[in-house]
Amino acid sequence: MLNTIHLRTFLTVVDAGSYSAAAQRLHMSQPAVSQQIRALEEQLGNIRLFRRVGQRMAPTHAGEELLPSARELVQLAERAEQNIVALRGQLTGRVLVGCTASSGERLLPRLLAIFHSRHPAVSIEMGIGTTDDLLDAVAERRIGLALLEDPPRRRGLEAITIGSEPLLLIAPSGHPLLKQNQVPPGVLRDHPLALPRAGNVLRRIIEDGLRRRSLTPTDLQLALESDSVTTLIEAVRAGFGMAFVPRSCLPARASGYDTVELAGNPLHQEWFLVRPRERGGPRASHALIDFLLDDETMALWRKLGITPERKA
Repeated sequence: MLNTIHLRTFLTVVDAGSYSAAAQRLHMSQPAVSQQIRALEEQLGNIRLFRRVGQRMAPTHAGEELLPSARELVQLAERAEQNIVALRGQLTGRVLVGCTASSGERLLPRLLAIFHSRHPAVSIEMGIGTTDDLLDAVAERRIGLALLEDPPRRRGLEAITIGSEPLLLIAPSGHPLLKQNQVPPGVLRDHPLALPRAGNVLRRIIEDGLRRRSLTPTDLQLALESDSVTTLIEAVRAGFGMAFVPRSCLPARASGYDTVELAGNPLHQEWFLVRPRERGGPRASHALIDFLLDDETMALWRKLGITPERKA
């Protein structure tokens, strides 16, 4: 009979792309991961499950054949464990959550920490990726849900609107525009900007918002590109230029920068929770979704700078 611990290790290597990355996720040593994969290969008749492709470990044909069954067996084992523990009134299990580097990486951990304080027996793994990669992961049930700035246009996925927040234009301390009230958007042509990279959802939101204010991407002076909002904030502090940043990502106390009062309505971005449309999966994933959508957490979203779609 296949060992579910070995199967879980196999799935982690597939998702992580290497033994070393899998070892970090599983809090194991790399030799221990290799040993478990070898044991699984021996149990299957000494058949290789992985091959090296560049810097990644990719599943062989046999590994691809094993993949769906391995996911199903591990999910069944986790569900059985959760059901037994639930008899003692304690929620347990493992939740895999994804978000983008553009802003979710600063927002989501604050909420996950509260959830974990209420359910300490639940193990949480948070992954950072592009929107397309995260949608693939949700669709394939490699993660239970994702927090995204763009609703999916794919069958089999459900997007729940959390709310929206303004994108604030920040500038280095001492910047001349900080002395002005209601700066016309056209003035941005004359000042360098730090922006997310092309293809990033946040970059598209910014460019679409500026187009509505008669500014095209070619009008902008691009000084730096990064998908990390933390990097954009630090770039502003360093004097690279100005940046549009989600309000929830700004520290409580500004240091080295301030907000420019841009004329007109501010640019906004929306937040969505994305999950498989067909229900199922671990109880812990459903509990986390319920937590993120309950009235108490909606009040937390508001405190973080996001206006919920429904009243808290």
